[in-house]
Amino acid sequence: MSKLYALHHLPRIQEILELRPVGLITDIDGTIAPITPTPDEAQVSPRCRSALATLASSLAVLATISGRSALKAREMLAIDNVVYVGNHGLDRWRDGDLEIREEANGYPAVIQRLVERLRQDLDLPELIIEAKGVSVGVHYRLSREPFWAREAILRTICAIPEAQGLLLTEGKLVVEVRPPVGVDKGTSLRHLVTEYGLNGVVFLGDDVTDVDAFRALHALSCEGSFRGLALGVLGQNAPPDIEQEADLLLRGVPEVEELLQWIAEVYPNTGPTAI
Repeated sequence: MSKLYALHHLPRIQEILELRPVGLITDIDGTIAPITPTPDEAQVSPRCRSALATLASSLAVLATISGRSALKAREMLAIDNVVYVGNHGLDRWRDGDLEIREEANGYPAVIQRLVERLRQDLDLPELIIEAKGVSVGVHYRLSREPFWAREAILRTICAIPEAQGLLLTEGKLVVEVRPPVGVDKGTSLRHLVTEYGLNGVVFLGDDVTDVDAFRALHALSCEGSFRGLALGVLGQNAPPDIEQEADLLLRGVPEVEELLQWIAEVYPNTGPTAI
């Protein structure tokens, strides 16, 4: 069955926005910030930032759930009144405070030692090691031979004693190592829904880790009056699960810009669904 493109089905999105309280939750890289050769080059689209700044003070909650650290996510978006969930849920910035999930409190020192070993053992110009406090990512987007780069990264990580017992996950041309804590974008989304008592959520994401949030959204929609919509953002190296699990699709950051601008324009004029 062919998927539907979000900009052709705006009434479906508006139905969610009419619920109260309602939240908008988004990934960052590949969703509101174009993918770049290196993580440090990535910048949030000015059109996305403008629309989100408008929505931040009117939605019940505006949040990002990212593989970036919460501090880096806040630096990139730079909007107040946003909940920045980082490291897939291991840390969070809200109202001027950085919170690290209790189960992950003992791991920053372990991750730092792993980062130091990775910088010694993977000293290759085409690999970028991103230290994120409670996790570390090794990006191989610059490699001319990504298959072999990935193999080398996995082999090296598995041989490092500091990595033993940690959780290894993958995204678009990146391998991540994080604490073995039962946290992902799905559990993080569920936590926000419960914490803010949301009856509706629109979620946007582009990578395999966002699929956890898609599935959580669908499960929540089957549990009661809650309704959610998972919007998958297509791009280069998009995993097949994005298209399979999303309710609606967006063709890259430019269509995300259009959608968010539309939401910022119509949201103040939407009201609770009549009972």
